[in-house]
Amino acid sequence: MPNEGASLCGTCIWGVVRKGYRAGEVETFCRLVGPNALVPFPVSECTGYTDRRSPDSVSGRRIGFVSADALRETEEN
Repeated sequence: MPNEGASLCGTCIWGVVRKGYRAGEVETFCRLVGPNALVPFPVSECTGYTDRRSPDSVSGRRIGFVSADALRETEEN
């Protein structure tokens, strides 16, 4: 979970956060809602949140190494 006051959008695969040089220069958009859907406040909870830091969130499938047994099991099904 993000720090108190930090928006979930910064770590969400759907969020686009642009920051300027001055404090308060922040634009946040949600691509889940639309390509230019402005989010006017920091988000603390969201039903569409998917953590971009999780390897499973990039494509909806697991990424990384698997054992030969696990690969065979997947191919058999």
